[in-house]
Amino acid sequence: MEMKKYIELGEKKAGKQVELARILGVRDSTIRLVKTGHSRLPDALCIKLADYIEVDRLEVIAASNLMTEKNEERRKIFESCFTKVASFTLAIFIFSVISIMTPPPANASQQRLSAAPHAEVFVLC
Repeated sequence: MEMKKYIELGEKKAGKQVELARILGVRDSTIRLVKTGHSRLPDALCIKLADYIEVDRLEVIAASNLMTEKNEERRKIFESCFTKVASFTLAIFIFSVISIMTPPPANASQQRLSAAPHAEVFVLC
């Protein structure tokens, strides 16, 4: 995601650009420069913004650094942050779904029995 989108999420949550600037402890002109791609936020402010808008810190730091980084090798490093976070998020989602859908072993036998409610058991003595 581009830094502009993170700034817009912050503005939306804060209500105004001026309020987001106050929350981050910068001038609103700084927010405008970052939003238009003319400047980047220091990493500490990226972390503060990420925590405020509840997104991954590394993504915001990478997005901010990509705005001004000219070195192609470093750009690839920052770009890889997005795919790693996305892969991690997907893995957590899949694990969560599997955990919810798989009954614990103690309940699994009860579910099998309840699946056949009219089954009868005869014991010969």
